[in-house]
Amino acid sequence: TILPRIRPLVDTLLNINYELDEQDFAENEINDPFVYKFAMGVDTQFKSYKGSLTSNNFDMLVQHVAQYVTRRIEQIIVQKKFSQLGGLQLDKDIRGLVNFFSRITQRTVRDKFARLSQTASLLSLEKVAEVMEYWGDQSGSLTWRLSKKEVRGVLGLRSDFLPSDIQQLRL
Repeated sequence: TILPRIRPLVDTLLNINYELDEQDFAENEINDPFVYKFAMGVDTQFKSYKGSLTSNNFDMLVQHVAQYVTRRIEQIIVQKKFSQLGGLQLDKDIRGLVNFFSRITQRTVRDKFARLSQTASLLSLEKVAEVMEYWGDQSGSLTWRLSKKEVRGVLGLRSDFLPSDIQQLRL
């Protein structure tokens, strides 16, 4: 199957630092540490299937791989620490993945990345209290895919956020 060949491509995230300062962030702008290599590797894997599957079956395969990728990235993210710039980098990476998968399938993949997009948004906040601008009554039409416990857990990945500030949130 394709998933054992995709996992090492996703697992390169394990070696990427998201506790970035301005210099690191600028370097990542020049030399993308993840999305480009990931997209090239996955595209190579998909090429062997594209000609032998119907377009519907190929789209189903892409959906399956996208779902797998998002779950694996979530598992990796919780093992990391982030700075605000690292959160912005993750947001850029997630948007890059959404764009990549959207280009190769007829079906929408944005929903598969909703949890990761929300995670990246939380990790990009300047202050813990900013979450209240997006949560609950303030969320507008946004449907949160993360539970209160998960929101606190994600905020706890930020190396500069105090655990006491996170616990005081009224989610």
